[in-house]
Formats: sequence, structure tokens, C-alpha cells
Amino acid sequence: MYKVISVSSKSFRRPANLDWKGPIKTILSKYTSLDRFQEPDRSWRVYEKENLEKYFGPVIDVDSGDGYSILDTYEKYKDTVEYIRLFPCSENCGKKEYESISSQVNQLDLKYITNSVDGFLAVQSKDETFRCWGKNGVKCPEYFTYDNERDFHNKMSESSFEYPFLLRVNNSVSGEDTVLVYKESQLNNALSVIEKSNKRRFGINRKMMCIKLINTIDKKRDVNISYRVHVAGNKVISGYGRVVPSNNWLAITAGSFTMDQIDNWMYYNELCQKIMVEKEKEIVNAVKALNLNHQGVDLIIDQDTNELCFLEVQPTYATGYPKEGYYGYYPPFYNPSDPNLVKFLIENKSELEQKIPMYYFNWLDKKNHFKLVFRELKKYVWS
Repeated sequence: MYKVISVSSKSFRRPANLDWKGPIKTILSKYTSLDRFQEPDRSWRVYEKENLEKYFGPVIDVDSGDGYSILDTYEKYKDTVEYIRLFPCSENCGKKEYESISSQVNQLDLKYITNSVDGFLAVQSKDETFRCWGKNGVKCPEYFTYDNERDFHNKMSESSFEYPFLLRVNNSVSGEDTVLVYKESQLNNALSVIEKSNKRRFGINRKMMCIKLINTIDKKRDVNISYRVHVAGNKVISGYGRVVPSNNWLAITAGSFTMDQIDNWMYYNELCQKIMVEKEKEIVNAVKALNLNHQGVDLIIDQDTNELCFLEVQPTYATGYPKEGYYGYYPPFYNPSDPNLVKFLIENKSELEQKIPMYYFNWLDKKNHFKLVFRELKKYVWS
């Protein structure tokens, strides 16, 4: 019978764009039809469930927020269940849903596959992420949280921050509810924007944050760079470099990639391959420090110090979904799906397999990606 209880948010089973803001819809409508986002379920990614079941056994899905399904399901299948997969929505999980999860899971003695209950706080709340990393010697940006405008100015006067810096809500993602403040004349408006954002967002422990901006601009190549690296257990599985023009402070290539950056894309993905091999222990330890097992890790290279700097973790990192075209992801690779990049990847297959094997074999092939993830996790949770 069932070996794994998979716990996910009810929001994963409703249309993704139901509560989206206008600008998000406008941007995405340039690249795909919004009806691609109308069909759930987003609690399982392409090839994910079948690979988890291959290594851990049959899965039963339950709601994370109703206050009883986890315990009821465990009671029904307690003779066979050994593992729990906690997969709530990392952006919109609120206090009530989190308390529903923690109050039930803390009564059980099951091995967790992805998020621990405590670790999920660091998934959502970036201040908690930075606090844990700072405590464990993992390099991350300097920051402070603040309650209101007066509190901001008091803490700012005591800090070493200089312009530019970031203001954000601690559980925002993909640049939403985040403002880059270049100069003092922009500050009052930025504070007002973030205060309004903080009031309307969901979250377990919402806070406003001020974060020191790390220099990620390669002046020679005139680009901004970040990396997404996927960790499972004791291993880095895959990853890729994200390259955008230097005037784009948000180094996320979704919707921003253009083929005139392909040489830079190659350069930084070869560098990403090197980082994943040479810095594997450091990257894995950043995930372990948060009491987590399986995450997408966002990191950068501080151009001033040439050190790795960690930004956040994301268990629901985008790989694509079983329904073709859903969320704008298409075979053969799902993510990426940009037709020009896909064409380049196919036409240069033999070269890229040699230069960036962890990207080409372990990321582009999503079936192999999740095979490697869950094979490693099976060893890790029993180690």
C-alpha cells in the first residue's frame, strides 16, 4: 500500500493566474496564451511523481491546509507509510496552512523527502534564510527587517548600507514586491510601495526587509548574472547560468533571454558547470543549514570579492508539467522552452554534452533529472 504521504497546497489545484497582477499577465501574454495556466495540478512536475514512486514507493496526495488530512491518512495507512513529502506553495502558504501542517506532522515520526517543517520557514521567509545561513557561516547578503518607516530610518542609520539597496517583502519571489532604490529621492516612494505590498501579501510571518545589493555585473561583458543550482541530499544534481543585460537588475532569464546573449550564455553556463563541481560541498551545506533535503538554490558570484553568495532556496523550481504547454512549458526540454534557445541546444548537442554535461544530461532531460534527484534522496534519508 502507500509508502509516502504527499502534502500540498489547495492553491496548486486551482487556476494559476487567478490572483495574478495585471503586469504579470501582460508580460506572459506576449509569450503564451494565458489559458495555458488554467488547468491544475501544479503539485507534481513532469516525470517527478513516477520517479519518486520508483525509489520511495506508492504515494497518496493530501491537502496541507484542512487540519486533519495528514493525520487521518497516516492513521489509515500507518502500517506501510514511512515518508512524507511536504510541498506547500512556497509563496502563498499562510499561517493557518502552516499551522495545519506543523501541528499534524510534529505528531508523526516520518522521514521527510524535500522540506522539513522547520526548514519550510526558511523557504518562504528570506530573513529566516539569511539568519540561518549567517549562523552557519554561509555567505549571504547583509540585511535588516523593519516594522515601519521610522523603524527603517533608525536601523538604516545604524547600518553600513549605501545606495543602491533593495527593499522587499520577505516572501516575495521573481522580483515581485521588490524595489531597487538607487538614490535618496526614490526612498519615500519605495518605502510606501513595500508597505502596501506587505499588507496585501499572504505569508507565515510577513516582514519588510532592506537588503544590501551585491555587485553581479560583469562590466567587460556588460551583463548581469545569477545561477540556479539543484541540490538533492549530498549532491548537486544540475544547474544553469542566467544572463541578462547589465541594466536589468533582476537576473532571471524567464521572458528576458535573447539570442544575442548566446555567447555570454555559453560562457556562464560553462562557469556554472565548474562551480557545481568545485563548490559542490559549499552549495550542499547551504541547503543542509536550512534543514532541507531537495531545493533549487539561487546564488551569485560577488564581482567585488569573487565569492559565492547565496540568495534563496526554492523547492518548487520550474521544470515543466505533465500537460504539454501548461505554464508555457513544451517538450523536448520543458524548461527552457524558448524556441531559439531550444534550437541552439539541439543543433549543438555534441559540443554541449562535453562542455556542460550537468546541464545537458541532468537538467534538459527531466526524466533523468528526477531519477537522479530521488535516487540520491533515497540514499540520503537513510544515511
